[in-house]
Amino acid sequence: MTVPRVVARRPARLACSGVLLVVSLLATGCRVWGNDVVKIAVKFAPSGPDRQLTDLTAVVGSDKYSWDVLHAGAVRNINLLPGPRDDRQLLFSYTLDGRQRFWDGPKFDAGTGYEIEITIDGDGKVTARHCLLPCTLN
Repeated sequence: MTVPRVVARRPARLACSGVLLVVSLLATGCRVWGNDVVKIAVKFAPSGPDRQLTDLTAVVGSDKYSWDVLHAGAVRNINLLPGPRDDRQLLFSYTLDGRQRFWDGPKFDAGTGYEIEITIDGDGKVTARHCLLPCTLN
């Protein structure tokens, strides 16, 4: 009589395993997981303390983040998570002294996450450094 119980449990285990597999495959198809995040640090480093950047926007694929002001000496950290088929290139815009400016980050393949540090000087010039995840720029 113990044999039928063992046989009856196996199909149930297989069914549960199959359901978990399907759910995990569907979840990964809807959103990117793991190292696909784009970690962004934006620093404004002008020579004088009375300056500010306005209308800042960071876009990576279908994910974007905007904020109104970044004051002199301030740092803003954000994480963007593009979709599984999205471009991994950071597109960044900001306004300095009434003039809107644009900057394009490096291009990466889908499935690649990275950390990037953007520094903007008082003239609006952008310098950046980046690394592929897992890494740290600190």
